[in-house]
Amino acid sequence: MEMALAIVRHTPIWVFAIFAVLVATGIQALRPRAVPIWRLLIVPGVFIVWGVIGIVQRAHVAPTFPLEWAGAVAVGLAIGWTTTRLAGMTFDPARGVVGLPGSPFPLARSASIFVARYGLAVASAFAATRSQYATIVAVDVAVSGLATGYFLGWLVRFVRFIRTQTASQRMGSGFDSIKEI
Repeated sequence: MEMALAIVRHTPIWVFAIFAVLVATGIQALRPRAVPIWRLLIVPGVFIVWGVIGIVQRAHVAPTFPLEWAGAVAVGLAIGWTTTRLAGMTFDPARGVVGLPGSPFPLARSASIFVARYGLAVASAFAATRSQYATIVAVDVAVSGLATGYFLGWLVRFVRFIRTQTASQRMGSGFDSIKEI
């Protein structure tokens, strides 16, 4: 119990803020909703920025880490691109509002990535040797790159969806108005 309290005590406040945002947006994602585009981009933005900051901070551990991170980003991008499902999503270009079906996936995805990244950060703080530290950081670099790439792949698919919807609206296709909540 004492070790757990020490871990919490030494965790930067921004980590708790990120966790709160991820949980709040994940809980909201459980039910159908309509949100402005900017709000939908919060979670991908958090993970992309966290991934970039992570590699900048970890690059000193091994000169190959930036290349390994870039490779993991490429793999994550492919995963994000191929697994992103936009079925049930709607877009109102006039209001800039996206209609989303409810799903537990965003909460599970965000929580899993957060727990992995946080757990690896804690493990690296407790590494007994430089070799253990380097190994843990290497895994963290890979997870960071995969998460960053996944959200970049999702973002590319989302932007394509928005462009398609906007083009079809200009051509006069009907749109069932969605109520923003």
